Amino acid sequence: MNSIRMVTWLAPGLPLALFDKVRETIQTHLSAPVSLEARTKLSGPEVGSADPFADGRAEVGFLCAPAAVPTAIREQGGFELLNLAPVFDDVRYAGQPHCYCDIVVREDTMGAGLDDLRGMRFGYNDPSSLSGWLGLSVALQARKTRPEAFFGSLVQTGGHLRSLQQLQDQSIQVASIDSNVLHTHPDALKGLKIIESIGPWPSQPVVVRRTLSADEKARIKQALNTCGPWPDWGFVGFAHQDPAHLAQVPTAALNR
Repeated sequence: MNSIRMVTWLAPGLPLALFDKVRETIQTHLSAPVSLEARTKLSGPEVGSADPFADGRAEVGFLCAPAAVPTAIREQGGFELLNLAPVFDDVRYAGQPHCYCDIVVREDTMGAGLDDLRGMRFGYNDPSSLSGWLGLSVALQARKTRPEAFFGSLVQTGGHLRSLQQLQDQSIQVASIDSNVLHTHPDALKGLKIIESIGPWPSQPVVVRRTLSADEKARIKQALNTCGPWPDWGFVGFAHQDPAHLAQVPTAALNR
């Protein structure tokens, strides 16, 4: 393998430095140059010109779970699942590649759970985000309502870290935050608290270019399995992800 191009759609929610550490580890293990690119506008590649795997411009990717679920992506996209995902140090995960939608409010917010937050200003990162929007939408569907009806107003912040900042400066009153983001940014909860958690959901999947050989895919997977533990980010390592669990992830279809 002459070189490997990695793309992450998860930074800066998950720190770019974490993915750079992954890059360094793979480079050392495979004795091949590895580059890293961060894309921040979407949560994963789209079918067509925005898919670097189909265009042969990427070999490894890290993306939000809903971006790997839609049929068009699975059947026409240039990547496939490596059946591997990151695990973070959280007793709720029991060592599995999971995450939660942690419902975060200011420390002085009254109430015991989601049902007490009706009518508040809700901030979300992206309508295609599992942890920021879709997981919460599932919880509200069970209550026979939707975010638009449940909350008093909606504010798209553009990122989990921006949502946390807007909670701290009181621009919004509640947000749904990826629990893995909170593990990698432990200071982000200053002045805030988790009032309820929704999940568990599958952690962010690792994908590889579909046209790589079986040997190349196996070598990349082996290299990824040497990553971690890295306590500074609460990162334990990569672990097997059951595709059946990933298939249960809600998609943007919930928004229609």
